Amino acid sequence: MSVSRGDDQSPMSRRWILFFFCCTNVLVSFNISALIAVIPAVSRSLNVPVGDAAGIIPFYIIPYGVCALFYAPLAVRFSIKHLMIAAAALCALGNWMCLWTDSLNMILLGRVIAGIGAAAVTPLAIMTLGKIFEKEVRGRVLGLFFSSSFFGALLGLVLSAFADWHWLFAVPALLGLALVFGLCFCPDEGMEANTGVKVKYGDAFRLAGLRRILIFIFFMSLFFNGVCKWYGVYLDKVYNYDQLTISSLIILTAIASVVGQLIGGVVTDKYGRVNSCYIGIGILGSSTMALYGHYPLALLALVLSMISVGWTIAHNGISTVLTDFSDMYRPELAALNSSVRFFSGGLGFYLSGNFMQTNFGLTFFAIGCLMLTQIIFVPKIIPSTPSLQKPIPDVFGE
Repeated sequence: MSVSRGDDQSPMSRRWILFFFCCTNVLVSFNISALIAVIPAVSRSLNVPVGDAAGIIPFYIIPYGVCALFYAPLAVRFSIKHLMIAAAALCALGNWMCLWTDSLNMILLGRVIAGIGAAAVTPLAIMTLGKIFEKEVRGRVLGLFFSSSFFGALLGLVLSAFADWHWLFAVPALLGLALVFGLCFCPDEGMEANTGVKVKYGDAFRLAGLRRILIFIFFMSLFFNGVCKWYGVYLDKVYNYDQLTISSLIILTAIASVVGQLIGGVVTDKYGRVNSCYIGIGILGSSTMALYGHYPLALLALVLSMISVGWTIAHNGISTVLTDFSDMYRPELAALNSSVRFFSGGLGFYLSGNFMQTNFGLTFFAIGCLMLTQIIFVPKIIPSTPSLQKPIPDVFGE
């Protein structure tokens, strides 16, 4: 089996691979945050209840979470490069379907198709970037990769402030088509199939501490998405802001996320994964609790921005832990991380819906408290690096 390692591959080749993964991340994230901002506008345009219009969010991220589990096994049989081309094509198709219709059902179908394609990006990126880059720089590399998603979200949000919501699907449709052609020129080295690798989720679950880490990621994403995915409706109902103001505030959260991700990469590499989680969760939970109050525009913008900074610092720390596990389980870990994060995000959005529409402030305060309780579990959840290399003994002797 021929597997590309970071020390066997030219720096330029690795940069090109990182570039294409970042571009694809821009594609899959372009209209997630933007659609959050325009849910009230979609509701009014289609003449449907806001709760029904909000389905455009979970109909994307739940299929994303479920399908992420299938790309690691597919990467054993098919070239990662070819899988990324197929993923870009599906994203383009799904967004194209949403662009030319005013039927909510057709839009939801297009969101499902786009979510299936988008599911490939994060697991394939983590397993590939973790393979071709050395451990000492992985935190910064992953920080750059995840930051690209917030750059894509930022572009979408800028468009949402000035254009009709239909056009939030036009740009990713065209970008997906461009990436289908662009990825054909991506270097093959480092993007080959993981031939000979057996993807065994059961064995991966036996790694020391992994189940605790995945449960931690599940609840962290559940709480965060139960808050941030309702920003558009919250700002419309509670503050009665216009579309430009709503989009502008969510743009600030996207910018704050880029800053937080870069800070998180440095903190993770220099001060450790545990400290990164402590800092991130502390900022995230306390800022979310602060939404209980009603603030002037500038102070509200600060609170929303700090929520994004906290989330991205914590997310970088816990995601980097997964790259520290034994290389033989990288495909399984990459897929599990992405699947758990997005499935729980969609579930969090759905579960918090009824509470949010009853009382936003109390719901934010309660979720913030739950976020802070995760600090207690950080030392027990993130194991030391040596223990990441061995499985938990099988008590049944199998």
